[in-house]
Amino acid sequence: MQVIKTIRPGQPGARRFEHRFGKRLCAVRYRESTCGEKILTTVELVIDERAKPAPGVSLAAVQAHDRAEPVALSVGREELAMRRLVKQAGARWSARGKAWILKREMAVTLGLSHRIVEGLADECTDIDTSVEL
Repeated sequence: MQVIKTIRPGQPGARRFEHRFGKRLCAVRYRESTCGEKILTTVELVIDERAKPAPGVSLAAVQAHDRAEPVALSVGREELAMRRLVKQAGARWSARGKAWILKREMAVTLGLSHRIVEGLADECTDIDTSVEL
């Protein structure tokens, strides 16, 4: 498919897609189909954003560090089954942060990524996260 025209966000022709996709929109492209009988409209979206590793540091090393990072999980007092699950996974209770501290990799494995409270683990100074969780 050959690109006929590329429109950037803010330009006429891209505004309706900006309303739909917001700041994730990178470009709107009009393409001619391979048979040449149709015009196709495609959009380019940002779906992920992360910091670039420092020079000399491999992406695999950064990802391994992120997986081992301690995170805080929000679990209500009345959720007894969920509390039992995170305890069995090796989580520790932080009275200061009122949250369970667990490795990110384990939280994602258990399907609890929606319960992660970003940045709260840093405030839970009553738990020593330097030792194995």
